[in-house]
Amino acid sequence: MNSKSIFTGGFLILLGFLFLGKEFGWFNINWHEISRLWPLLLIYLGLVAFIGKSSRSATVITIILLCIAIPIVIVRSCKEKVEHAFNDHDVHIDLNDDDNEDNNNDNEEYHFNGTKQKLVESMSPQVKSATFEFTGGAAEFVINGASNDLVEADADLNFGNISLKKTGDSSNPNIAFALKGKKNHFNLSDDNHNKINLKLNPSVLWDMNFEFGAGKADFDLSEYKVKKLSIKTGVTETDVKLGDKVDNLDVQVESGLTSIEFNIPEAVGCRIDIDGGLNSKDFDGFIQKNGHWETPNFEKASKKININFDGGLQELKVKRY
Repeated sequence: MNSKSIFTGGFLILLGFLFLGKEFGWFNINWHEISRLWPLLLIYLGLVAFIGKSSRSATVITIILLCIAIPIVIVRSCKEKVEHAFNDHDVHIDLNDDDNEDNNNDNEEYHFNGTKQKLVESMSPQVKSATFEFTGGAAEFVINGASNDLVEADADLNFGNISLKKTGDSSNPNIAFALKGKKNHFNLSDDNHNKINLKLNPSVLWDMNFEFGAGKADFDLSEYKVKKLSIKTGVTETDVKLGDKVDNLDVQVESGLTSIEFNIPEAVGCRIDIDGGLNSKDFDGFIQKNGHWETPNFEKASKKININFDGGLQELKVKRY
């Protein structure tokens, strides 16, 4: 039996045990906590790439990783059940990594009942270009529409808070947006949800960097002048619409277990490079050429988009509109 068979079998047994436990009420499954273990898959794929799938070492490493992952998943899944059982009897159990002092200081945040926030970074005539640094936790993120300000953010929050800061010089500032909150308070259930809406100024030449873990992202960047775009994700569903406002756009994607779809204009030439394993890919209207995936008009197009995917197991789609 090779390492791939052991890993697949262990993974299926684990999923079956989790769903069985949920059906019988043994524990509550916190999928966000479990999704944070996705880097173990990258470790597994990297080690197997070094030593081969059929070697004895690969089998041993696979068993070790499963012995690490399975107890962690079970403990994480049972944690909420244990906490609720004690809390129902007026005994508070908080299975966190933070010390008691931090928990007392954050007590108000723990009982956060939700709020709305609106933050604005005003526009000035000196701004010609800017960098947008985006850092988010578990939420639904939407970018859509133009703003007369440099950046505006509207948040409907059940936990955490957002921040917006500007640094750098007046003509080329750096705008940092962040969603912050204690990681153990994140719970993406139907009744406990964060939604962030962002708008940017379309007259600015943007360099954009997005980094977020779990959740959903819908970015319509078609009206913005974006020269460089970087996306780093964990376990997400991400839709990105790109435009034709610049001559050359470089896109770098690093991801784990995720579904990503890009929509690009028909008239823009596009080239795709892939570095990493893929579950599935759907490149509508592309042809494979010299190790790349390209639109037929790539060489002659006056405007080009270069997309580089670097990640593990994922679903990638690139469509034209």
